[in-house]
Amino acid sequence: MTAFLSAHPALRRWGLRLICLVSGALTSLAFPPVDCGNLVWLALLPLLSLLWLGPRGFKRGFGYGWLWGMGMFTATNAWITEVGHVFFIPSAVFCGIAFLPLMAFFSLYPALWAGIANTLLRPNLEPLPECVHTKAEAAAWAKAALLSGLRAAVGCGALWVCTEWLRAHGTLGYSWNSLGMALYGGLSMVQWAEFVGTAALSFIPVATAVVLWCAMRRTWIQFRRFGSASRPWDFYGTVILLFCLFAGGLFLSARYAADAMLRRKNVLPLPVAAVQINLDQNERISEGSDYPELYGLYLRATKQAFDEVQRETVQRALQREDVGLTQQLPLWVIWPESALGCPLFRHADTGELLCDPFNPTMMFGEQALPMVREQVQAMGGQPFVLFTGGDEVLLREDAQGMATYAGMKNSLLMVPGDMASITTVSKQHLMPFGEYVPFVEHIEWIGKIYSEMTGTQVGEGIHPGEGSEPLAAPVPGTGETVGVIPAVCYEDSVGDLVAKFVRKGPQVIVNVTNDGWFRRSVCGEQQARNAAFRCIELRRPMVRAANMGLTCAIAPNGAVIDELTKADGDPHTAGYSYAVLPVDREAGLTLYALLGDWAVVLCALLALLCMRRKRA
Repeated sequence: MTAFLSAHPALRRWGLRLICLVSGALTSLAFPPVDCGNLVWLALLPLLSLLWLGPRGFKRGFGYGWLWGMGMFTATNAWITEVGHVFFIPSAVFCGIAFLPLMAFFSLYPALWAGIANTLLRPNLEPLPECVHTKAEAAAWAKAALLSGLRAAVGCGALWVCTEWLRAHGTLGYSWNSLGMALYGGLSMVQWAEFVGTAALSFIPVATAVVLWCAMRRTWIQFRRFGSASRPWDFYGTVILLFCLFAGGLFLSARYAADAMLRRKNVLPLPVAAVQINLDQNERISEGSDYPELYGLYLRATKQAFDEVQRETVQRALQREDVGLTQQLPLWVIWPESALGCPLFRHADTGELLCDPFNPTMMFGEQALPMVREQVQAMGGQPFVLFTGGDEVLLREDAQGMATYAGMKNSLLMVPGDMASITTVSKQHLMPFGEYVPFVEHIEWIGKIYSEMTGTQVGEGIHPGEGSEPLAAPVPGTGETVGVIPAVCYEDSVGDLVAKFVRKGPQVIVNVTNDGWFRRSVCGEQQARNAAFRCIELRRPMVRAANMGLTCAIAPNGAVIDELTKADGDPHTAGYSYAVLPVDREAGLTLYALLGDWAVVLCALLALLCMRRKRA
């Protein structure tokens, strides 16, 4: 095969490019839905071989890295194409104008890494000199190659962390499915996100792959010449380090497991129920044309949760005298982002809650909310706090005293009592091209296209929220208050945004999301996996309610406590997820919550140091 490719240079070039694409696509199998995380340890070996078994050069490395990224990102994020079906755009057209250009942009980050890896961070790949005839001389060569490989491992691992961080930030920031997230299986290796953040976890598989590649090359060269080789101490040391990380991670995972935490005296058991009605965006809009029917779907699912939990509680109470009849009924009920068929109205300047100026009888707080609360509480006999997602329409009076539209916010709503007690916090990290168009206010022709497509003028779309103060949510029947870290939609994948709401004391991350835009795809499972890393970084439990996708509760160690799925594991079903969250009354601040992405800064310094040493 090698001789055949050598005899056909064009076929050889295309064969190598195909290897890049396929190896990137195979890396995507480390993430849901296949979720074969062990592949991450081998993910970069084909790319490293193409880079370092060929000539040095930034352009060459950049091209191979870009192809690897296209294979990885197009396979992992194929669910994005479902948006085209929502807008009735043919798949080929949507891929051409939106999906493939976006994947090409994301692929620039591994391309940049590969370009630098094949120049400034390329290890010393000098062959074993012909003048070396003894094992002692070969050992000296192996030592120099070992040190060069370690420098490449540290530099390449640190640089990959930096490129992952860059991909997660900026106008088109997208943090999903970094290589470090593929370590989730078993939960042990990912526990270190509490200290370094999720982005820095990518250092582990990348540096390990470089050490493995260099050790195998060095050993093979020696063995081919002498029939034996020096001990690969770099590989041995890496294995020992990985074992220590694994053992320490097991301890941390056990410490923050839900069952272990609930046995502690300073932990508040908080029963929660998250509801999912499993409607995609087109189905939800169709149901939403009749608001009472839409509310009825959530109401029936909520009543089902109270009914079944109460039945199980009664059964436990009959078996154990220390369990009360209402002890485990949900104290918090969470509906998803898309739950409200009609918006709330607020004054744009004062924040005062207003009646719908166009149809006051349809105001959610005055009609639907009492219906839900009275019917559910009458059945369960248990007060609860309702969380849900909805739009807040901002109004302002014009010169004639008429209410005029001044924008909209996508918000998390907390309703502990009647409508007067409602509290909201708005989404801050808006989705580009979904909730706003980048640069639309500065480039005139983009503004015109935006207006033609949406029917609104620039500035009339969704406005971002602000602030960093968590919501103070009561826990009915206990007299206690728990801080709520809000996460609307895919904000649960944005680590630094969620972290700024962290305070000492009892807290829970509440996420309301609408994955109905992506229909019955793997989007919801991938988002829930990303969300689990927020729990590890901050050591706070989370409850997620999705319109469709994966509705679940997650422990502070990132493990799923309960999830709504069918018998075959399919998360696309209607119903509820019920769990008892372990809320630490004396929770402190993790190193990541205190210092943020300090490890990324360290990795940037390490990468620069390794590049500088190479030039020297």
